[in-house]
Amino acid sequence: MSVWQPLQLPTVRPVVFRRLTRISVILLALIVVTGGAVRLTGSGLGCPTWPRCGENSFVTQSEYAAHGWIEFGNRLLTTAVGLMMLLLPLVSLRLGQRRRDLVLLSFGLWLGFLGQVLLGGLTVLFKLHPVLVAGHFLLSMLLLLDVVVLDRRARSGPGVVRPACGRELLGLARLLVAVAGAVLVLGTVVTGTGPHSGDSTEAKRFGFDITNVAQLHADAAMLLVGLVVATVLAVRVGGAPREAVRASTALAVIAIAQAGVGFTQYFTGIPVGLVELHIAGATALWIAALRVWLAMVERPAPVDLPVPATTDPADAIEPAVV
Repeated sequence: MSVWQPLQLPTVRPVVFRRLTRISVILLALIVVTGGAVRLTGSGLGCPTWPRCGENSFVTQSEYAAHGWIEFGNRLLTTAVGLMMLLLPLVSLRLGQRRRDLVLLSFGLWLGFLGQVLLGGLTVLFKLHPVLVAGHFLLSMLLLLDVVVLDRRARSGPGVVRPACGRELLGLARLLVAVAGAVLVLGTVVTGTGPHSGDSTEAKRFGFDITNVAQLHADAAMLLVGLVVATVLAVRVGGAPREAVRASTALAVIAIAQAGVGFTQYFTGIPVGLVELHIAGATALWIAALRVWLAMVERPAPVDLPVPATTDPADAIEPAVV
């Protein structure tokens, strides 16, 4: 009789998974900011090939100078993000109380990251075409959507989800996220039209008039600021939970600062430092808007104790509130 037994990975405590999801939020936000630095320093083709950095090496070479190190550094961070995206699904399968929603969201991150790797390779292959650069950024925003939802759900228990406010306030939060997404899309159009292409010699540009697309982006941003102000007032008079009040306040601060940076960079000739700050602000604003939306529902308290193997509360179907 064979004594071989299949390897059983240890059960993971929910608190460990929650720490990993929070680290993932930080890493995915950071990779957006460092990706912006690559483009703004003209280092988009600092490593002229992909996945290698040159013909015979995965590491940057001296002839690529600073641009090579900047692009190579971004690739190293991408590798760290990739390892985390691989780890999360594995950990979600080893939770003492396995939950279908956490497993699906974790695997969604993994698939999204694979898409980013493919898109990143195509972006280098096609010499930083603005459509691919925009797609790269927007897919990062979708990954942030996934990981922020995952992080919130990891901090709650399975079971029925109930609205924590009136239907009108929940609709306002959804509209807020939709307009924030539209502002991000328009921002990529401005980026693909403006001067910071990622490589001054080879990268193509959109053929739009920069003044017109910048004005359209600014109009959408002002609409977003108006919605943020409306949300801040509405959560205070509409009986929203304290979490929503705090999240909306943070969003208001970020939105006002972001609008100020946007106008300043436009009237000062789009300096690189302010553009990088604007990218960081856009990332923070997106996360804050998502947290306002997610705060509009009540989820069960987290359960850290193991449950019998015969029970699987994750299979309960939750109402599609968020």
